[in-house]
Amino acid sequence: MHESEAKPDHLSLRVDDSISQEHAQSTNDLSAFDNYITEKNERIGLEAVLPFLEERVAFKMPSEFRHLDGVLDYLNERMIRLGIVNAGDSEVLIALDEAIVNAIKHGNKCDPRKAVHVIAEFSSEGVLFTVTDEGSGFARENVPDPTEPCRLLEPSGRGLLLINHIMDEVRFNQCGNRLEMFKRPANKLQSDTHTSTSQSNTD
Repeated sequence: MHESEAKPDHLSLRVDDSISQEHAQSTNDLSAFDNYITEKNERIGLEAVLPFLEERVAFKMPSEFRHLDGVLDYLNERMIRLGIVNAGDSEVLIALDEAIVNAIKHGNKCDPRKAVHVIAEFSSEGVLFTVTDEGSGFARENVPDPTEPCRLLEPSGRGLLLINHIMDEVRFNQCGNRLEMFKRPANKLQSDTHTSTSQSNTD
């Protein structure tokens, strides 16, 4: 009889110990969770770390137009995410499209054995696009001016005109098979415009 009474006491002590350990563990878990929430709330968002950004994206695509949309979609997503362009803006995409199409069509003559190299280098200052084909290049001065009255209905040269109008900086290498295009962030342009307007009003 004494042995049977001892067992429940022994068991009850073990259960109590287990409950105490679970309670302690639960308290520790809650404390850790509270610390996590506090740390998360103190974390800095993307906008605050953009000044430290250095990101490089590179594509080596065959000279086939079917790959174009995928490359443009990816680069557009990164530009929107990093504040280079606003959602819905398509001007930079138009310039990129023109540059890559020219590299495929005029540079590599639509030869799928030749590649078009597209590099995007993102930083706090903006994005530098480099589009290079494997062709022999061209002479920029030989491209007709599409704004001349006699050439208004001709498509030749319109792509380069658009690129120069949309991008902040445009330059070719000496042989003409590599094009570099620089675009500043949309929010930086707005900020600079606001600052210069404020200074003008003050003056």
